[in-house]
This record gives sequence, structure tokens and C-alpha cells, in this order.
Amino acid sequence: MQELEPASNGYAEAAEGLRLYYEIYGEGEPIVVLAGGLMPIRTTAQITGPLAERRQVIAIDLEGHGRTGLRDTPMSHERNGDDVAAVLRHLGISQADVAGYSHGADAAIWMAIQHPAMVRNLIVIATGFARDGWYPEAQEGMSAVNSSLAEQMKATPIFEGYGHPDQFPLFVDRMGELMRQDWNWREEVRALPMPVLLIFADHDSVSMQHIAEFFALFGGGIREPGWIDPQFSRARLAIIPGYSHYNLGQGPEVAQVIESFLTRPTSPATQFAP
Repeated sequence: MQELEPASNGYAEAAEGLRLYYEIYGEGEPIVVLAGGLMPIRTTAQITGPLAERRQVIAIDLEGHGRTGLRDTPMSHERNGDDVAAVLRHLGISQADVAGYSHGADAAIWMAIQHPAMVRNLIVIATGFARDGWYPEAQEGMSAVNSSLAEQMKATPIFEGYGHPDQFPLFVDRMGELMRQDWNWREEVRALPMPVLLIFADHDSVSMQHIAEFFALFGGGIREPGWIDPQFSRARLAIIPGYSHYNLGQGPEVAQVIESFLTRPTSPATQFAP
């Protein structure tokens, strides 16, 4: 996809004086899009571009990512959630759909936990509600992230256009520290009041067992919905075939699934006998 040009961009101030970089695309109902771990805004182009054809897309570089710098203190998922809310307040937006991919989905989850009135629909792409939902190999990879990898990462899209190159080794260290922490957000996630869309690759780094448990937290996949007037849970689940965790956001399907969910969250009931 051709590189997108934002309609506008800027910085919003959050706690401890952090200035969060954001870009806005398109017009219409607002939706926040948050990139994966270590990745800048431009890596979400296959999602932001199609969505911007009908919506106002607000793409945010989370702490340490892209053009957003670091605080003096370690990162946290909870504070990332607060940072997303700070950007919306800066823009005068009282409520938006919020979509995040991997690390960005962790921030989206905590945005929804801490600021539920600001989240119309939550879209979680390729993350778990607990660390042990990731395959052991993925957990090992998370644990290995530290500044010793910074030099080789400079040859990747992670570093291209990075706004604070002097902070890059510290950024990689901070991300590694965050990913080595254990977490289980089961009860907080179960209590979320808004509609939720879960999107995963069929060969994701989050296990299928965990994906099923995630869906079940919202009442999905645990009972027969019925033939006449089927009873849907408040969540939707999409498994997109032919992708892994690492390239899921590079195809057109994620944006298509999100748009379908926001436009028509349930399919019309069929009128034929089984």
C-alpha cells in the first residue's frame, strides 16, 4: 500500500510531561489504531488506510515508539492506556472505537479498563489477557529483548524515522522489561462493558486454547446460540487464515473485519432448516 499522508498530526501531553505523537486520517466516526510492539504508526497502513475511507482514524505512537519519547520511569500497560485517553482528550473526543495490535492491543485493553466511557467498541488484535496465553517460545522471545539487540534493530523499519535515536537502546531495554513481567487481566477483561472484537491469525503466537478462553470471558463459544432468533454474546471472534502473529496486520483482512464489525456486528438470521 502507498504510504499514507495524514490530514493532520501533532503532539498531546500526558502524565509526567510525555508528549505523544499522533496522526489523523480521514473523516467520520473516530477510531484509534495502535501499532504493535516496537513498531511506529506507518506499520499500520494496511489497517488505517482502508478504515480512513469512512472514518476518522487516530494513529498514536505509544511511549518510546516512533516519534514519542520516553519518560524517566519504566513503561506500564496501565499508563499506556491512560496515554491513549490523554490523546483523545487533547483532540476533544469524548468517545471512540479503540483498536490495537499486540502491544498496542494491551494498551487498548487498559484504555478500556480504566476509561470505559470513552471506548465505544474495543478491538483486540493478536494479544492475550495473560502472559501464559502466549506459546512458550513467544514468551522466551519476549524475555530476550534488551538493548543488546538495538544495533541490529537499527537496520529494520523499527528504527526508520525514529524520533529519539539517542533513546533507542533504552527504549529496547524498557520494552524488554515490560515483556518479561507476568500478567493476568482475566477479571478486569471479563468486567469490560463495551462490545469487543477479538482478531487473531490462524497461526498466531497466542495459543488457540487461550483464544477460546478469551472469547469465553464474554460469553462466547460456551453455549448453543439457538436457531430461531440466535443469542449472540457481546463479543465477536475472527480467526484470519494464512497469517502468523507477525504479518497479520499486513494483509487487507484485518481492516475488512473491523469495518464489518463496526457496520454490521451480527449476520442476518438464516431462514432455512438445518
